Amino acid sequence: MSDAKQTELRGNGNLFQEPTGPALLAAAGAGRDWPNNRGIFCADSGKFFVWCNEEDHMRIISMEEGGDIVAIFERWSRGIETMRKCIEGQGSGFQFDNHFG
Repeated sequence: MSDAKQTELRGNGNLFQEPTGPALLAAAGAGRDWPNNRGIFCADSGKFFVWCNEEDHMRIISMEEGGDIVAIFERWSRGIETMRKCIEGQGSGFQFDNHFG
């Protein structure tokens, strides 16, 4: 990713920050091996993102300005379904537990 793209995404709040200082996450080792093994997948539209290995294993984000919650949810749902198909196509899948979901 270019420095310009990093600056753009970070300026829009769409790229996670490096965990530094005495903050709880940094103290717990969340910044260990930074930035290796972390990533962001960003749709060209800038309305759909997948963060990998920030605080969560995977954070899936769908957003846009305005109040069209149906469009936001539909985009999020399509993204998850697309990811499920890709992961299952590689012989794996999302973790699931009958009790916890």
